[in-house]
Amino acid sequence: MKQAAVLWTGGKDSALALQVSLNLYDIRRLVCFVPADNRQFYAHPTQLMTLQARKIGIPIEFMPISEPYELSYRQQIKTIRDNGIEVLITGDISIVDGMPNWIDGVAAGLVDVDKPLWELDREAILETLIANQFKVVCSLAYKKYFQSTIAGRYLDAELILELKQLPIDLCGEQGEYHTWVLDAPFFKEAVGLASTQVVEASGYYYLTYETAM
Repeated sequence: MKQAAVLWTGGKDSALALQVSLNLYDIRRLVCFVPADNRQFYAHPTQLMTLQARKIGIPIEFMPISEPYELSYRQQIKTIRDNGIEVLITGDISIVDGMPNWIDGVAAGLVDVDKPLWELDREAILETLIANQFKVVCSLAYKKYFQSTIAGRYLDAELILELKQLPIDLCGEQGEYHTWVLDAPFFKEAVGLASTQVVEASGYYYLTYETAM
């Protein structure tokens, strides 16, 4: 069984990619590429990803990326390969903004890339999350796509029905919205959030929390 790492954002797609890959690879770690200047992600805070990794029981590694980006990514992927990883698993579903898949390009000749969700039916992906009792909360949503923000709402059957009425990618693959996974079948214990608040920014709303356990 090949040794693999999952490219982790803490969102639903990377989590589902991990779920479907558990019996196919020897998954050694979660990997998240982060800006070298330590800028925080509003949609996917590193503190929450660290907590998720603890609850799952798989270590996470944050790998800094800087300009020139293609070279930086390749250097970090080479480090991953040199540490025994043969396959990178990504939750990418489709091309974004008409561009070729970035990880395919920067990993070429270094490691294999597995995209188990690639071009799957979007409704089927969301139904799989519901059927497997993933607990998913919307962490960020852009104003231009939603009259009333979905940030802070749980991705359940009611919300999925609302999303189906909108002219967006149902899974938010073009960046319409982002998510956090708080529980899934492979979590040893669910993530608990306290003191959550939805914050308005210029072009989007995002979810914050004061404590997590």
